[in-house]
Amino acid sequence: MAAHAVKRRLRQQAGFTMIEVMVAMLLTVIATTGIIALYIVNTRASGFSRHATEATMLAQDQIERLRLSNVVPDSATVVDLNEQGVVDPGVGLFTRAHSVSAGTASYDDVVVTVTWVEEGVSKNVALRSRRNR
Repeated sequence: MAAHAVKRRLRQQAGFTMIEVMVAMLLTVIATTGIIALYIVNTRASGFSRHATEATMLAQDQIERLRLSNVVPDSATVVDLNEQGVVDPGVGLFTRAHSVSAGTASYDDVVVTVTWVEEGVSKNVALRSRRNR
């Protein structure tokens, strides 16, 4: 009986088995992968949100300029705009296009579209407005 008790005691003190270590490592890898995937998704969403906000501000700024000006119906495109609306060749992310077209005798239709490329996909924000003649 004493020999049996010694073997049992040694078995209890032996530590973790290889299977237990492998399961623990697998669970750690799964948890880490999930956290990294969540971080990547959050970073992409944050980037898109920032760019969409900047594009909306660029479009709104141009809408206000066109609504207050006496420009005859026309259209134009400006490329390589940075987030402050300054042309920055080779660095600017945004392209802003606008068109002013005759609506009725009393107003013109104004459309401003700001586009950018994010992760190889073209994104855009378009704002529409009217101005009195």
